[in-house]
Amino acid sequence: MAGSMAYSGINTKVKAMSRKLINRDDYNRIIALETVSDFVSYLKKHPGYQGLFQKYDEHDIHRSEAERVFINGLYLDYARIYRFANEEQRSDLKLFFFRYEVNVLKACIRLIKSHDNAFDLSAFQPFFTKHSQIDVARLSSSQSMDEYINNLADTQYYQVLSKLSSRSDLSSFDYEMALDSYYFTKSWRLKDKLLKGDTLKAFTLRMGTEIDLLNIMWIYRSKIMFDMGASDIFTNLIPVCYRLTNEQLMKLIGSVTVEEFLINLDSTKYAGFVPHLKDGSMEHEYYRILNRIYKYNAARFPASMSEVNYYLFRKDMEIKNLTTILESIRYRLDSKKAQENLLIL
Repeated sequence: MAGSMAYSGINTKVKAMSRKLINRDDYNRIIALETVSDFVSYLKKHPGYQGLFQKYDEHDIHRSEAERVFINGLYLDYARIYRFANEEQRSDLKLFFFRYEVNVLKACIRLIKSHDNAFDLSAFQPFFTKHSQIDVARLSSSQSMDEYINNLADTQYYQVLSKLSSRSDLSSFDYEMALDSYYFTKSWRLKDKLLKGDTLKAFTLRMGTEIDLLNIMWIYRSKIMFDMGASDIFTNLIPVCYRLTNEQLMKLIGSVTVEEFLINLDSTKYAGFVPHLKDGSMEHEYYRILNRIYKYNAARFPASMSEVNYYLFRKDMEIKNLTTILESIRYRLDSKKAQENLLIL
């Protein structure tokens, strides 16, 4: 009972915030919109985004600006929850911040390729600056990967990326993969130090499953799209096994053909993932599985950070969906097709 009471305040706050998420009726209305200005006008009246979009002219806002507003919305919600949380609850939230920090790093890498230096954390900047060693302004203005890596000196990420700098054949994807692998590996190691009780149980189930699924999708893509050898596939894997044993992982990597890979996967706890690899819906199924786990954790572990985690996951999915709809409007895609592209609805 005491444990439940310790989380009642933050869970009540998050449930109130959840009422401002985009619901199915909202999505149906937004998908039917025909212009970006109509899209922004709708969000300016929605309680979850009216404050964020108020300063923008819906007739003069660019797609990239709208996307940055979405991202800032997620980060600002995170900051509100963090300020409300006690020290024990903040231990869990620090691992979420780690994820957000890596996402910022990846976004800045893409700027180098696009020659755009318009990265903007906006209202989240004061919180980010207080809790991170990263100088976003310097990173986002980097003209090359060498300069970018040098701008990460004295941070935990410098050693991760400097190991790759001697190679000339790398793309931004390779650097992003290295950052993702570092995030998952370190988070898996830190969870037992930072978390305890039901929060640790929930985190282990969610992240363990996520790592297994990401490794499965990476091996599959490597074989079907890149025709990569076993050693190259292994190099880019997240070095963590959860319900997928090390022996099973090695069999998947060593599969000579895609057919053999699918047969080997069918003998694991992830056999249900096989049809989604075959029909091309693996990304959607990946998010559906994660959604079920977050939802299960929130119901099963009320005296934990599971309700908060589930909210932040839904907010992240909301941003992905809004970005998808914005792209659909921009390219004038059929509304039915746009609906199919939405995640976990």
